[in-house]
Amino acid sequence: MVWTLEYDGTTKPIASFGISGIKRVRKNLLTDKVILYVQGNALSSLPTFAANIPIKIFNDGDGWFDGIVTQTPLHCSPNGEAYQYELSGVWWYLENLIYQQAWKEPIDPMEDSPTLYNVYKSRVILGLDISGTQLSIGQQITDVINYAISCGMNLAMGDIDIPVYIPLDECKDLSCADIIRRLLRWVPDTICSVDYGPSVPTISFLRRSQMPSITLNVSSHVQEFSIQPRYDLQVPAVVLKFETTNSVNGKAWKESVQQKYPESCTGSELKALVLTIDLEGSKANYVVQNITTAAIETSSVSWWQAHVPGLTNISASNISIGNVSRSSTLPNELISGTVANWMNKTAETDIVRCKISYADASEAVIDREVAVRILATDATTGTYKDLLSLTTAESIPSNLAEQIYNSVNPLQYDGTVVTVSEEVSQDFFGKTLNITGGQSAWETMNAVVQEVVENLDSGKIFIKFGPAKHLGAADLAELTRSGRLLFESKNHSERITAEVSSNGTVEQGIYARVDNTSFGPGKYKMIKFADPNNSGRSIQIDTADIAVSAVTVKLREEDVCESGVLKKRYSLASEPYSP
Repeated sequence: MVWTLEYDGTTKPIASFGISGIKRVRKNLLTDKVILYVQGNALSSLPTFAANIPIKIFNDGDGWFDGIVTQTPLHCSPNGEAYQYELSGVWWYLENLIYQQAWKEPIDPMEDSPTLYNVYKSRVILGLDISGTQLSIGQQITDVINYAISCGMNLAMGDIDIPVYIPLDECKDLSCADIIRRLLRWVPDTICSVDYGPSVPTISFLRRSQMPSITLNVSSHVQEFSIQPRYDLQVPAVVLKFETTNSVNGKAWKESVQQKYPESCTGSELKALVLTIDLEGSKANYVVQNITTAAIETSSVSWWQAHVPGLTNISASNISIGNVSRSSTLPNELISGTVANWMNKTAETDIVRCKISYADASEAVIDREVAVRILATDATTGTYKDLLSLTTAESIPSNLAEQIYNSVNPLQYDGTVVTVSEEVSQDFFGKTLNITGGQSAWETMNAVVQEVVENLDSGKIFIKFGPAKHLGAADLAELTRSGRLLFESKNHSERITAEVSSNGTVEQGIYARVDNTSFGPGKYKMIKFADPNNSGRSIQIDTADIAVSAVTVKLREEDVCESGVLKKRYSLASEPYSP
């Protein structure tokens, strides 16, 4: 095998760089590392490789590693001097890049229907895209990788098939690597591997059942090994208790839904995995208006008495109404409350006119003009309600309990294997391991390889397999952290619509009851003046007292003689007439 190294635009055999040893360390969901040992007069010479410079290593022309120089420590001892360079693979970039998502924000928030634009924020909601569509774990991880690529990372998306949906998870200020680990806590049997063979490193995510397997025989190149079946990690059941808090106009109540697998389980079994998961519930705010209306009955004496205070004490039988007219045709009038546009009802000022004739003990009027201003409407008495704001409840992920059960219930094997060969050629990472030449159960154990350490100079390979301890699959207590670390999303609708959850603006009623009455002059038939301090003294003018037809009584000038002097005076009298 020919090993070459590309550094700062130059590709040469590894020996040309003075490298005396190479070790590659690959761990699931952690940064791949390559250690380069360069012997020499390190005290007086400059480092062979400078920090932050990309390096590629090839094996017979095929990519074996692609990364960046991250550490250049110098070691000195009586045995010699050496630089021990540490190279970091593509996961290092994911560790050092904060993941951001697009959120909608208004250009002018004061507009009724503002134009929205995208703003990238480090507050993220996992499991949801900006259009409001829920994303599976695989789709969300793909979005994270694509974001890293858009930021200039030299990486390509490879295989990923994780169609598992999780509750919306809101978090902030996390790196791309942290986001991916957070997602994979729900499916801890997943391996992330990077293929350095293509011109662009390709990252893939495979679950245990999707990984290719590799078999080792204990009698062939296996120097040492240890194997332990992890019966303690098997769970008999997974029970998820989804809780939502819903509210309408501030009145809140809890709802709970249970999802379990197998269906026959209860959750009270020993070692059952029981998780309580808070989901965002629905929140609704309504504007409510009570109104009272009554029919506009212009032909009714009692209706006019209710609107003209002066008619209240007059007997209805002594009142007559004629020449009624209206400026509106709406059937009802508003008595109490207000009419707003959101009610989808019509309201308008109505001026109702008529001529009223009436009589009581003090006066009698003919054809008095009366006008009443009211608010006419087609609304009827009742309670009107309109939705002011609504946040829909977060949906419950389907089959999540089954997916978790399938991830943690199959028996896993934990252990290590050390192999030795002349060349480090076989790639174990991203695969499951089976061992022959020992117990029959090992031949099909499909143990997930979590770590591989390769020493090129000695040909020794250290393999660690088993459950992903850093994903919380080491014991039952760790598995429950998936639920404890999850926070319900309270802003998922804001990301999509740019509308912050609030009670909103209540539209006030714009039409309220109007009461206004006016009197025209009318014609009096009788009028009586009474002394309020002496009921026995009064003046009464009544046309009924005139017994002759076609006679007008009015103020008239008369000649009179006072103390022998001829004078004039005005008297309320008629023209002389012959009886």
